[in-house]
Amino acid sequence: MSVALRIKKRRADLKITQTELAKSAKLTPAAISQFESGARKPSFNTLSSLADALKVTTDYLLGKKKQSYDDLLADPRVSVMFRGIMELSEKNKETMLEFYEFLKDKNQKQENEAYLGTE
Repeated sequence: MSVALRIKKRRADLKITQTELAKSAKLTPAAISQFESGARKPSFNTLSSLADALKVTTDYLLGKKKQSYDDLLADPRVSVMFRGIMELSEKNKETMLEFYEFLKDKNQKQENEAYLGTE
C-alpha cells in the first residue's frame, strides 16, 4: 500500500475530514488532497506532522511496518489510558473490559443504523 493510500485509509479510520487533518497537521486541505491522491509526496517533516495528526508512526505511513501497539500508543489519549489501566485493581480492570464491550456494541449498533438509514 502506498503512502497516499495509508494516509487516506487512516484518515477514514479516524472518521475525520481532509480539512480536519490539515488543521491538526498544520497543513492546507489542498496539500492533504494532493498527498492522498499521490500527486505530491510529503517531506519528512510533513510526514512526521501527518503521523502525529493521524496517531500512527512514520514507519507505518512509509509502509515499513504494519500498524501495531506503537501506533496505538502514538495517540496520547490511548497512552494515558494504557498507563492508567495498569494501575487498576483486577476488579476495576474487569469493569473497564465490560465498559469497553458496552461501547463497542453501542458503536456497532450506531454503524448498523446509519448503514440501514434508520438513524
